[in-house]
Amino acid sequence: MKRFILAGLTAGILGMWIPSHAVESAKVIAATCFGCHGPNGKTVNKNGYSIVGKPAAVIEKTLLQYKEDKLKGTIMNKLAKGYTDEEIKKVAEYLATLK
Repeated sequence: MKRFILAGLTAGILGMWIPSHAVESAKVIAATCFGCHGPNGKTVNKNGYSIVGKPAAVIEKTLLQYKEDKLKGTIMNKLAKGYTDEEIKKVAEYLATLK
């Protein structure tokens, strides 16, 4: 489990350092989410938060609130700031399609 968490955290942090123009698809961005939020966005950790099955508008609003520091998180604020509003919208739309 520690290896899974470490891999997810590493992927998320690396995702922050990739310039937004280098990210070509919502799937790539979403893949960085899965390290902390579980395989395909469905958490396996009782303290985790699943991000699948949520409406795109809810995901987008939440990510934008993290980006604007209107919500406090341990790492989400930093991660959200690494993406444009358009990238956040596209990843929210993609995550909403996952079951």
